[in-house]
Amino acid sequence: MFWKLVKYELQSVRKWYLGIYGIAILLSIPLGLMLQKLIVSFEHSHKEPSLLFMAFFTLIVIATIVVWGTIYIATIVLIIKRFATSVFGREGYLSNTLPVSAHQLVLSKLFVAFILDTISSLVVLTSIGIIAAFNLDMKDILLTTSYFGQILKEMGALYLFIPATILGTIAGILLYYLCISIGNLFNTNKILMGFVAYFAIQSILFFIGFFFGFSAALTSNITSNSMNNLTYILGIIQSIIIIVASYFGTYYIMTKRLNLD
Repeated sequence: MFWKLVKYELQSVRKWYLGIYGIAILLSIPLGLMLQKLIVSFEHSHKEPSLLFMAFFTLIVIATIVVWGTIYIATIVLIIKRFATSVFGREGYLSNTLPVSAHQLVLSKLFVAFILDTISSLVVLTSIGIIAAFNLDMKDILLTTSYFGQILKEMGALYLFIPATILGTIAGILLYYLCISIGNLFNTNKILMGFVAYFAIQSILFFIGFFFGFSAALTSNITSNSMNNLTYILGIIQSIIIIVASYFGTYYIMTKRLNLD
C-alpha cells in the first residue's frame, strides 16, 4: 500500500513538474548559445551586439532565472500543499479512512517530497551545466573542475557533507509537516498559525545554532576545514533531533488530535 500512495503522489504532480523542468532545460540552450556569441563578440570581434540581440538576451536571462526560482518556490509550495490538503483538507476525509497507517501516509509523502526536491535541484544544476558547456573549452573545464575540487576540500569531508545535506533536506520537509499539523490544531486561522509555528521554531533553531557555533569558534583553535567538519556534525545532530521531533509530533497530531473542521 505504501508504494501505491507514492505512485498516487507522483501522478498528482507529474505533468506540472515535467512541463516546468522541460522549460528550464529548453531555455538553457538558447541562453548558452547567446552567451557564447556575446563572449565571442567582446573578446574577438570587439564589436558590440545589436540592441535587439541584447534585449532578447536580457529577456531570456530573466525568463531562465524566473523559471529557476519558480522551480524552487513551487517545490516548497507543492510539498506543503499536498500534505495540508490530503491530510487536513477535503482529501483528508478520504486519506484518513484508507486502510493505511499514519506512518505510511507521512512516509509516502516524505519520500515523494524528497524525490521532488532532489530532482528540482538536479534540473537547475543541469540547466546551469548546459549553459556552461556552450562557453567552456577543455582548458576551462579542467580549471573549473580543479577550482570546485579546491572548494570541496575547503568545505570539509564529503562523508559529512553528503549526509548533512540529505538529513537537512528531510528535516526541513518534516518541519513543514509539523507546522502544518500545529496550525490545524486551531479552529480558525490555521494557515496563519502554521506560519507562526514555523517562524517560532526556526527562530529557536537559529539562536541555538548560533550559540553552539559561536561557542565552538571561541573555545576551539582549529583550522577552517575542521571547523566546517564540526559544523556538519552539529548540523547532522540538529537534523536528527528535528526529524525525530517533527515526525512523532506530526504522527501524534494526526492520530490523537486530528481536526478536519
